[in-house]
This record gives sequence, C-alpha cells and structure tokens, in this order.
Amino acid sequence: MLKKGLIIGMSLALLVGCGGNNANSNTNNNSANTSNETTSNENTASQETKAVTLQAADLISMDTATATDGGSFIAQTMCISGLMELDENNNPIPDLAESYEVSDDGLTYTFKIRDDAKWANGDPVTADDFVYGWQRVVDPANASDYNWIFETANVENGDCYDTESGKTKEDLGIKAVDEKTVEVKLVAPSGFFLSLLAFPSFFPVNRKFAEEKGDQYALSVENILACGPYVMTSWTPGYSYEFELNDQYFGYEDYKAANTVDKVTFRVITDTQTALLEYQSKNIDTVQLSGEQVDANKEVDGFTNRLQGYLFYLMINVNNNADNDDFKNLNVRQAMSYALDREAIVTAMNDGSVAAEGIIPISLACNPDTGADFREDAGALVSYDLDKAKEYYEAAKKELGHDITLELLYDTDQGDSLIKAAEQVQYFLEQAGFTVNLNGKPKKERLSLHSDDHNFDVVLTRWGPDYADPQTYMDLFKSTNTTNNDGAWANAKYDELVNDAETGKGISDPAVRWQDFLDAEKVLVLEDAGIVPVFQMGSAMIINPEIEGIQFHSAGVDNYRHIVFK
Repeated sequence: MLKKGLIIGMSLALLVGCGGNNANSNTNNNSANTSNETTSNENTASQETKAVTLQAADLISMDTATATDGGSFIAQTMCISGLMELDENNNPIPDLAESYEVSDDGLTYTFKIRDDAKWANGDPVTADDFVYGWQRVVDPANASDYNWIFETANVENGDCYDTESGKTKEDLGIKAVDEKTVEVKLVAPSGFFLSLLAFPSFFPVNRKFAEEKGDQYALSVENILACGPYVMTSWTPGYSYEFELNDQYFGYEDYKAANTVDKVTFRVITDTQTALLEYQSKNIDTVQLSGEQVDANKEVDGFTNRLQGYLFYLMINVNNNADNDDFKNLNVRQAMSYALDREAIVTAMNDGSVAAEGIIPISLACNPDTGADFREDAGALVSYDLDKAKEYYEAAKKELGHDITLELLYDTDQGDSLIKAAEQVQYFLEQAGFTVNLNGKPKKERLSLHSDDHNFDVVLTRWGPDYADPQTYMDLFKSTNTTNNDGAWANAKYDELVNDAETGKGISDPAVRWQDFLDAEKVLVLEDAGIVPVFQMGSAMIINPEIEGIQFHSAGVDNYRHIVFK
C-alpha cells in the first residue's frame, strides 16, 4: 500500500534548523532589490522589470552532469526544474511533480509529472527526461564529479558510476513507468531524498535535444533547453549571464500575477571595490562586502549579514603527492592545525565569516533526539595554540630530517576576503616554522590542479552542503571517494564509522547514526588531522531594499527564481 508525503517514524527527519528554526534561511526581509533599470510597483505588460545580482566568480558550467560549483548550480536552477523545489524554509515542495507517493517501507517513490510541464521548445517533460538526466550523471563517459550523489541518496545501484562495480547506467534505480510517471527504487530509506531532488544533479535532460547538440550541449545559450521558470537569453563569459521569464513554464501566469521580475541578470565582478561602486551607481542590486567596506556600510539601508553553509578547510595532499610525502607525517598535519588563529583570520577577512570548530558547519543539522545543533554536541575540535604547533613542527622536523616547505593553492577570483584568508594562513603557518609559498589561481584552474591532476601540497578549498545532513560532509573523506578526497587521506576507523552510519546500524537507529558522525568527525579533524578546518563562510551584503524574494538556503542551492517588487 502506498501513502502520500514523507515517511513518518521510518527514516530520519530532514535536519534543517534545530528545534524547527532555520537560523540561516532568509525570508523576504533579506532579499534582492531592483536596479535603476527596474520599474515601480505599477509594472505593466509593456514595462520590462529587471533585477541585477552580483556574482563574484564567472559561470563555469550549465551542464547538470558536470557542474560542481554553487554559481553554476544557481544558474541551472533558474532555467531547469526538478521534481521538487526547496521553499523559503528549506522544505521540499513539488515543482514538475504534480504528486508523489512513497511505499510503506520507504524504498519506492512514484512521481507523477505535471501534464502541463513543457520544455521551452514545446516538448512535454517526460519520465524519460529524468531517466536520461540521471543516467548522464552516472555515465563514466561524462566523468561527473557528482556521480556519487545517487549512491549517497540510497538510489538502487547508485554505485554504477564505478566501472569496477559491474553495473551500468541502465541499472540505476530509476525507470519511466509511462510517459508521465517516474519510479525510483532505494536500497534504504533516506530522510533527505526529497530535498535532494531539488539539486541539479537530479534534474531532467531532454534526450533528443542533448543528443542533437552532442559535445556542444550546454556550452552556449543556443545549446541549452529550459523547463524552468526562466530561459537563458545571454551568456558573456567573464561579464554577465541573463535569464528571462519562460512563457512555456507551467507557472508562468502565476509568476506574472505575483509581479515576478521579467529578467534576472547575473553580473560577474570579482573586485569588491568595483562591485560596491556599481551598487552605489544603481547598476546592480546586490553586493558582497569585505574588510573596511563592512564597517563603512553597516548603517546603509539593505545591509545584512548571513552565515552560509560553506565550510573552508585546508585539504592536504597526503597520499597523492608524488613530489612531497611530508604530509603523511601526522605531526606535520597537527602542527598545521594548531598553528591557525582562526579568530584572527576571520577578523582580517571582516566579511561575516566565523572561525570553524570542525568540518560540520553551524546550523546544518540537529540531533534527532534533543534538537541540539551538531556543533553543540561535537564542541570545538580545533584550537589555536602556537606553542603546541611549534612542538609538533619540531617533532616532525626531527622525524623527517629537514625543514618543511609547502605550497598553498587558493582562489584569486573569489573576492578579496579569500585572498586575505590565504595570506593569513601563510602567516600563521610560518609562525609555527613552516615555509609557505602562495599559489593563487582562478577557481577553474585551481579545481583542475587538485581535482584532475592532484598537483598540490595544500589547498584552501570549501564544500557547500548539498542537503541538510552531516553525511554531505562525511562522505567527502572516505578512502573510497576518489572524486572528492583529492589528497587521498585514508583512515580505517573513519571509514568504519561513516559506513556504519550510512549502511549499518545507523540506518534504523538515528541516535547511533548521529553518534557515528560525531565520532567520525573527531577522527578526521582532531585525532588524525586529515583536513584542517579554517572558517565558515559569511556574507556581509547590501541588498537594494526595493524588491524581495531571493531565498538563501543553508543547504542546497540559493534560489533567485522568485524576485518580486515590494
């Protein structure tokens, strides 16, 4: 027998905002605003309404099978819809799905696609579009960095991306029952499965269109097909990309009735001073601040400060480094961890970021029994202790027989705050005895260096949660995760704890699962220093107070689909 909605008492509740309050979700009082190009509330059909929002980095990919960064995911959600969407409170709600049913055992989900769901070329959105879209992600030929996400979601045969599994993409647990019915099979109940369906890796792809475009698919406006509320109308690399309301979208009339802006432009400006001047000139509607800009603009109407889910950490190349095996030494890694004065780092950044206490960020997930935040239960696993850092450094130097030099890889096109953070990391590591050479690169090149080539010593990188559960971070550092664990750190105890939480006793016992993740984080961060947490990203912003509707999500993808006039 089938039942509607979420499974009660069988799977874990979606862990968003402990005690039922999501500290990081913003409703209409923290929203985007119109530029000088916008009209007033008396918008008519003849008046095109526009909003221009800042992006600090260029758009990398519009292909849902290959994108890896938040900016690309935001752009994709503008013009492509999934079965579900996240609302302003991070709750999953139907989008292209008209309805869904869940079997009593929580292992079979059946989705009915809306009859009026269409692609921008008039083709109906079909069940096969979802089958094809999902299969593209797990297809080894596409080398997707998110091919593991179906395994994380407990989708049957989610490991088919691994050529050694003996499975193929056709074995993935999704099928088209008929043109408008999608059936998904899970191997175990998943409390965050519905939320994941709002993530671009789970979006549909029009098979005929994609195959016609071949290797040019999603590389330009002409080679992108929308089924969401907007269509992509221009894309100038390094400058801007734009979206206009899609009159083929089933909710088009509702969007118009709600006074949703006709056009959303994402301007790419990497220099914070230039961005602020553009905002003050009313050319953009949102701007991110850092350093002295924050103090100078705290009283400006529209100023807001929000804590994001992104956690920045030092990824250390433990086992993939052909040129330097110093990082296999535990004392080296412990010295790096104790050397960082994280409070001083975020003070220098002055952008709303806070010092990290572990790899799980604040307000991501809460204890299923007590409602306590994960960080409250875990406590601070890292601390600044220069004397201890020097002791570990000297012990490492004695064991290795030489001084320790490292190259720190970081992004140069993600704003001044990140550059300051890298410089601060260099300073504090050198205080402990290290010699640190900075290697700043544009994000796309930085990703290639450590993800593709494994050519790095230490990289200042980040992870943003794809869903509101510790697993979104814990999975990254398993020894079997060759996609994300670029430094090949491995610890059998860590693997055992995470696997127990995900496939062992933790499946049926939320308390066991929670404790497994708490213990695993201690192994990763405190005992073995496999990575070094640095800071949780904040965002000091000014948002033009004339419009509202941007939905900031602590987990998942920020939503710019609903910008409206006040």
